[in-house]
Amino acid sequence: MRILFVSLLVVLLALPMQLAAAIPFFDRLPGFTLLVQGDPQLQEKLTSELNELRKNSSALENYEDPADIAHYERGNLEKLLRAQGYYDATVYESVAGNQIFYSVTPGPQYHIKSLDIDMPAGLRAGFSGLPIHVGDPLIASKVLEGVEKITKYLNENACLLNVDVSYQATVIHQEASARLEYRVAPSPEVHVGQVRIEGVSSIEEDYLLDKVKIKSGDCFSRSKLDAAQLRLLRTNLIANVNTEVSEPYDGLVDVTFVIQERNHRTITLGVGYTSDEGTGISAAWEHRNVFHRGEKIEVESKLNEVKQTLEGKLTIPRFFHDKQRLTASIALEGEDVDSYRSESLTFSALVSRKISKHRTLSGGAELKFSEVDEKVEGAVEEEDPDENYTLLAFPLGFKLNTTDKPLDAHRGATSALEVKPYIDLRNTNTTFIKNTLQLTAYKTANDWRYKPTLALRLKAGAITGEPNLELPADERFYAGGGGSVRGYGYQELGPRLVEINDEGEETLSDAIGGRGLSEISFEGRFRFTDTWGGVIFLDGGNAYEDAAPKFSDLFWGTGFGVRYITSFAPIRMDIAFPLDRREGIDDRYQVYVSLGQAF
Repeated sequence: MRILFVSLLVVLLALPMQLAAAIPFFDRLPGFTLLVQGDPQLQEKLTSELNELRKNSSALENYEDPADIAHYERGNLEKLLRAQGYYDATVYESVAGNQIFYSVTPGPQYHIKSLDIDMPAGLRAGFSGLPIHVGDPLIASKVLEGVEKITKYLNENACLLNVDVSYQATVIHQEASARLEYRVAPSPEVHVGQVRIEGVSSIEEDYLLDKVKIKSGDCFSRSKLDAAQLRLLRTNLIANVNTEVSEPYDGLVDVTFVIQERNHRTITLGVGYTSDEGTGISAAWEHRNVFHRGEKIEVESKLNEVKQTLEGKLTIPRFFHDKQRLTASIALEGEDVDSYRSESLTFSALVSRKISKHRTLSGGAELKFSEVDEKVEGAVEEEDPDENYTLLAFPLGFKLNTTDKPLDAHRGATSALEVKPYIDLRNTNTTFIKNTLQLTAYKTANDWRYKPTLALRLKAGAITGEPNLELPADERFYAGGGGSVRGYGYQELGPRLVEINDEGEETLSDAIGGRGLSEISFEGRFRFTDTWGGVIFLDGGNAYEDAAPKFSDLFWGTGFGVRYITSFAPIRMDIAFPLDRREGIDDRYQVYVSLGQAF
């Protein structure tokens, strides 16, 4: 059965969209056949582009008669041909039943006969050249690439008050050629005079000026202004920002950023449900500008039948360095699962630093006071079921993140490594190191129907330094649950002890946790509309008494879900089934309702 589910997942993710288009349910538009005389490559390109236009055209919704659709799409084909340099092409359409036939005679492809750039000589000297040359086909996308390259060059190497690049293509039908000329509109070169911020009320002006990174005397650049606006918006303190540039004077212009501050306080409430943890509620409050320089305080509480947390967190950006931040927190947590009950109070401080656009290093200290009551007979000595710990840890981390969205990634990957050495201050002989590594990857086929995303998650953990039962129960690894292996109960996977029941029979205890952890998840995500989507998934995982993680003896679960897509994050509802169900331990299915993707 497990092989059947894996095969189904692979087939659904790899199903070509041409096959889906052949199924009437997937497409109400009439099918079409396109034939380009003498050019199969152009035929393939036009077919692909016409299919793309069909997916994104709202105008086609107004047509029902296939003849009207054919007439409309003939105009689209003529535009596509001109964009590829075919100015003498002819397109004929015919309709037979619910099928449209297009016949294209492309004619000659026009090439560039001459190419000129009207640019001041002083600026032209350093220009490296265009992506299009004399003799090349007159392809619209290549011509526009030339506009973009000239514009980028001028923004980075000139101080023009206005950068305005245009082009003119003069078609010569008798020669099947064209003269192409790029023109740079005249504009004075200026430098920056005064830089001002207007509209601030609670944010310190010098903090925002430092974010702008434009100073008096700098070479004026519109692209630098755009980048400055983006940096201001990314502070999460600004709702809107506009730029005003004064008239030139003595070769200078003054720049004023007119901003509108956001409301810096937010209250959020949430609710979720999982069949293994029950109904959960959450409430949070945050202030994003406590000390007027972007410092943030967050207070959050989460409650369900298994776990209760209350956490306060202070984040200070630019902590002794522009790319460094300090996060200090205090957390009170209670947890009551089948194998243990714990209460803890944790103080932590973590400094993180971006070493590149996608890479972050972190390090800090954590002090955790905890009381753990192990419920499993034999997990601790009978005369000492309650264990108190004062754990001092020094977490070190590295994170790589190239994803496009944190809560609903469509592309990119992440890798997160944490090494966390512990020492128990109550018993200094107890020392151990907890290591975790998690990898995720996302790939979306935007050209396919429903834009399917293949998501992959891989997690491994190892604890070294102490035997399994000498570790605090709430620090061991467990598998199972909505964020782990769906289909199994929360923390239901992992090592178990043999117990003797009242009848003298051997039974297995509840999961006691382990020193090793292995998890792997595959998920196929589909977007049916702008607001609705669906997923199919396969999860595997287990925890082990030995420290070395291994991807064998895994428990597998599979299922499907629905996504309601909001501007912030998708709301998910999943139903999962255990493929390795254990009689008397695992339920037949599990249900999960929460905010955000599973990973």
